[in-house]
Formats: sequence, structure tokens, C-alpha cells
Amino acid sequence: MARQKLIRILNYFWLLVVFPVVVSVLVGTLTHSVSLGFKTFLLIECAMAVLIPLLNAVIGNGDHSHRQRK
Repeated sequence: MARQKLIRILNYFWLLVVFPVVVSVLVGTLTHSVSLGFKTFLLIECAMAVLIPLLNAVIGNGDHSHRQRK
């Protein structure tokens, strides 16, 4: 159970911190524009905030074995 929680936390950390930072640094480097990189970071973070219910469904607990089908 603890391992699943750790994986869940790492998934959230990846999606909400590491991915936007890497993409914005890459965009800023390729375009030679710090402001474009910063705007990309903000755009990704806003999109994540809007889509967080979808992320919860995707990352959520996949163990549905306790439910019985009728």
C-alpha cells in the first residue's frame, strides 16, 4: 500500500512540476526567449489546474476488484 502511494505522489510530482519545467526550459532554449519559456510554463500549469479531475481519474487507484459486476 505504501508503494502505491509513493508511485502516486511521484506521478503527481512528475506531471505538475518536472514536465512543465522541462518543456518550458526546452522552449525557452530553442527560441532564445526567456519570456516565451515562462509563458509556456504558465500555460501548462493553468492547463493542469483545469484538467486536474481528469488527471485524478487517470492516476487514481486502478484497483476496482472490490466492485462486483451484475
